[in-house]
Amino acid sequence: MVYVSLVGSLGTDELIIGLIIAAIVGIITRNLIVSDEKKVLDPKRWLNALRYLAFYWFYYEPIAHWGVIKRVFTMDLHPSIVRVPYSLKTEYGVTAVGNSITNTPGTVVVDVDEKKGYYYVHWINAPSVEEGFCYNNISKGFEELVRRFL
Repeated sequence: MVYVSLVGSLGTDELIIGLIIAAIVGIITRNLIVSDEKKVLDPKRWLNALRYLAFYWFYYEPIAHWGVIKRVFTMDLHPSIVRVPYSLKTEYGVTAVGNSITNTPGTVVVDVDEKKGYYYVHWINAPSVEEGFCYNNISKGFEELVRRFL
């Protein structure tokens, strides 16, 4: 999909080249992402991954965009660096949630403490810096969805 969006065309040639490139990248990186190859063929895992993408793009993103737009116009900003705990065990899970937090408007992961299990997140509107509050409002939903397809 990234290739198609960069090319800007849905022609047969572009789709075939995109599929070939995706297959090559998938083959090269499969051992980095998939710990058990049997999981790749699990339809429940695929459905949960699609659910994650749907929730992310159609629920979390629009809410976050609206929140940032509202804060920019009202200048109701309370920025802070907050410590957000995580309980994921795999590098892939930690990275997936960290990227989701960063790609969501208003939050950016600036550091990860893998030993203690914390993200350090710049949050444009931090009504509280309490860890439980930050976890519930920043990463809990992402973690719950990511766990279903890892």
